[in-house]
Amino acid sequence: ERGTMLLTEDILLLATDDTSGRRLARYTDLLVAGGLLSDLAMAGNVRTTEPGESVRKNRVVAVPDAAWPADSLLAEALTVISRKPNWYLSTLVERLGHKLVDHKAVDVVYDRLAQAELVSRTPHRVLGLVPTTRWVSVDGRYEATLYEQLDAVFLFGATPDAHVASLAALLTGSGLVASVIDRGRGVDKRAVKRRGKELLKQYWPAQAMERAFQNRDAAAAG
Repeated sequence: ERGTMLLTEDILLLATDDTSGRRLARYTDLLVAGGLLSDLAMAGNVRTTEPGESVRKNRVVAVPDAAWPADSLLAEALTVISRKPNWYLSTLVERLGHKLVDHKAVDVVYDRLAQAELVSRTPHRVLGLVPTTRWVSVDGRYEATLYEQLDAVFLFGATPDAHVASLAALLTGSGLVASVIDRGRGVDKRAVKRRGKELLKQYWPAQAMERAFQNRDAAAAG
């Protein structure tokens, strides 16, 4: 049931190739961080500042009177956020991507997907030498419902709920939206990207993640 799944878990599931288990995002740690920030924003635990506040606008702050998350990963993320009065958006995404659960937030989320019997751990060697882990789909029924909901929005003009809209924004910000919606079907990718950008503009956590992707790209380019 989706009610038990975090945006963080859904976005990582969508960003993993079902057959090979290969990670599709350029920076999976930033994708997971963007998911965590989205989950916290939807729960009312974090927000961005607005003009006229004592803190400059467009900084991320914790909401002090909001109920603390019951989920351990969200609680750890909020603990990190609460250690500073405010954060630059992309800086926070980078920090969440690096600092949680001994730098293993991605592995923790994959483990959760495995516990939910959605993926299985598969040993793999890069170039036949470097050992790594891939996470192969074992039950595609839940992911199929996500695809159906995304198709309704991108291909048939449906109005998404907040969960699906956030997923769409995260897919757009990470550059995955066209391939995830297309899935080899020959859809109008330009129209998909255009709709994705409309949704991205509505969700600041996904915008923050997109900026973190861009910053890391720029750093890699030197």
